[in-house]
Amino acid sequence: MKLVTGTVAVLLLLAAAAWAVPSLTVAYHRDDHAAPLFNACLYPEDFQARYGLYLEEVKPHQLYNILDDKGDTMSLRLAAYDTDTEVMAALLSDTVQLGILAAEDVLGIILAGRALRIIAPLQYARDLLLVNPKVPAANWKEFIAWVKKLDRPATIGYIGQYSMAALGLSQALEYEKIDYVGTLPGKDLSPKPESTKVKFSRADDRTALAAELASGRSDAAVLEEPAATWISSLRGCPTIDRTDALPPGRLEDHPGTVIAATDQVISRRGEDMGRFLELMAVATHYTNNNTQKTLAAVNQWLGASATRESVSLGNMGFSSSPDTKFTKGIWNWYFALKLRTAVPHTVRMPLEMQEKNWLETAYHSLLLTPALDRAGARIIR
Repeated sequence: MKLVTGTVAVLLLLAAAAWAVPSLTVAYHRDDHAAPLFNACLYPEDFQARYGLYLEEVKPHQLYNILDDKGDTMSLRLAAYDTDTEVMAALLSDTVQLGILAAEDVLGIILAGRALRIIAPLQYARDLLLVNPKVPAANWKEFIAWVKKLDRPATIGYIGQYSMAALGLSQALEYEKIDYVGTLPGKDLSPKPESTKVKFSRADDRTALAAELASGRSDAAVLEEPAATWISSLRGCPTIDRTDALPPGRLEDHPGTVIAATDQVISRRGEDMGRFLELMAVATHYTNNNTQKTLAAVNQWLGASATRESVSLGNMGFSSSPDTKFTKGIWNWYFALKLRTAVPHTVRMPLEMQEKNWLETAYHSLLLTPALDRAGARIIR
């Protein structure tokens, strides 16, 4: 009887220990490029040898343990969703603790007054202009010339209520003195609506926009990667130019994908999140120094063609550092909406905000700074 009782006690202790291991769930869009995370999942031996911080696979693509050279453990669950909307819903409902999302989607929720924050940058991407194959333009200059000669407004599609790509393109059109109208939030800045040459049209998602572009209902589309290359390869619509770097270039290399969490979860799980951010920081270092292995990891994880992913990865970069490019991108996006009187007024969102106030509202830095310090020590060891 004592033996049985002792055995039960040991089993209960083991079960309690297992449950005591902290666990985080991270949501992401199943078609997007969370390449540093993919690398960490697929190359544990490299990470253990190089950084002493790595993932132990429990169930492929779904469950891992974060391990370090001190023997500390944390469980990491990955949840893939079909749409960004589903990722955001899971994040806001506390179904998951962290979300990998487009920066503009996170910032849009923050504008609406929800208690959500960016806790780290992840990826920045170029904005690309795609055209219907019938459009006789091979670059931006030729596209503008075609638009000016057209006897109707050219329709340009985009995705997302607060699309950084579309806002940046609207500024480029203003620079070219091209009047436009459409579904961009707020008040259009074009002075002469009767001389409109471009009409912006918002699509629900990348699939809908691909259909609009291929059918000719849209003449062009402006998108970030990887959606741009996805549509280009799927529908045979050529990419003719990069648009974020066009004058005035206020959103050049703006934040693409970020890691986000709610204020409630940040306060409750900050230490565990810091460990995940440390992992992502060393994973970003690995990604930027192992191009071919990163391409192989993305191909394996997403099941996509090597050619398509090579093009897409060539148009983006990865960074865990909240550098000037990151902070200016967030501020210039906000300021562009402010000029269009498109910033909603809520209790959490005063009508007038200076750059410092906006950055403090949108970005929570207290977890990332020590995580980057710890990751830096691992990188230089």
